[in-house]
Amino acid sequence: MSGVLDATCVTDLAHDVGAVAALGMLDRFLAMLPGRVERLHRAVAAGNRAELRDATLSLECSATMLGAHRLAALCGECRKHAEVPAELEQVVAITGSALASLRRRLSAER
Repeated sequence: MSGVLDATCVTDLAHDVGAVAALGMLDRFLAMLPGRVERLHRAVAAGNRAELRDATLSLECSATMLGAHRLAALCGECRKHAEVPAELEQVVAITGSALASLRRRLSAER
């Protein structure tokens, strides 16, 4: 699945806030990703639209900032249809791997 990550967003972020801050944002995003995805599942299972809105917007905004546009789009679909898209787990895994790889590359360039 190609196109899950626009690495220029992270490069631009590093330029704007500095490499150390951008790496920290990547680290926090990756650490929080499993919990955020679980939060989506719980909100959908419970039928809690307010929690689903908050969970999807939180993940969608941070994913967009880091260039994970496919993941962000899936969050929007989840919020709109109140169901977890079938491809979410696959996109999360691929996005996480791509971000971790980008993080390693950026760290090595410092």
